[in-house]
Amino acid sequence: MCSALPALADAAHGLSIQLVQPGREGLELSARLTADGGPLQQNISWKIRGSGGETVYSGADGTADVSLAPGDYVVDASYGATLVEKLVSIPPATRLKLSLLLDAGGLKVEPMLGNIDVPPAASRVRVFSMDGRKLAAVPVTPGEIIRLPRGIYRVESQVSTGNVKAVADVHVAAGRVATVKIVHKAGLARLAFVGDPNAAVRWEIEDESGGAIAARSGINANVTLLPGTYTARAEVGAELLTATFNIAAGEARDILLGN
Repeated sequence: MCSALPALADAAHGLSIQLVQPGREGLELSARLTADGGPLQQNISWKIRGSGGETVYSGADGTADVSLAPGDYVVDASYGATLVEKLVSIPPATRLKLSLLLDAGGLKVEPMLGNIDVPPAASRVRVFSMDGRKLAAVPVTPGEIIRLPRGIYRVESQVSTGNVKAVADVHVAAGRVATVKIVHKAGLARLAFVGDPNAAVRWEIEDESGGAIAARSGINANVTLLPGTYTARAEVGAELLTATFNIAAGEARDILLGN
């Protein structure tokens, strides 16, 4: 009977076989991060496809218990950016218990400006696999754990309100969460209009050569900047206010304009 299981070529994945009455055939699915780890209870998405490619089951529980007719199936287990795919053959009068090894871990990215925490919503993080430089993940929620296959990754963090970008390489180990503090060598300019609190203010930041760096609206605005000299312009109706200032790495500086 075991010879009728051509699909489990990888011994790292656990398989047990239970003889059942005809009509009770099926699959019981679970997944582990490491070979000696326990079964995951959440964050797993399952899909089972038939021999013709049709989806016969999908679910997002930690485990899955599915009744299936004897035949060949493809089992997909998704864990964040990790996808494990296995071909499984179910003989007649047989129920299989399959435990897939994901060989995956997690990554948490904490962008910083020296000793200044970057406002989480203002930073954009992208994670690239070092194998072919493929985009592996773009976290949606600030500070979320990014689930990835074991390996080495390049993390790019770009602060959306300025000209600041930084990179760091990190190793993700199976069964562990790696935390990388990615430090931007930049400062924070806190722009504020001192005047009518209901005024419509439009800010523009230019670098020393006059190149546009950022445009923001509102009484207050934060802009992250590489070290250097900049000019802040505040348009308030027909009035134009300007200030030239320097910013250093790790510095938080208040730029006040008004009447």
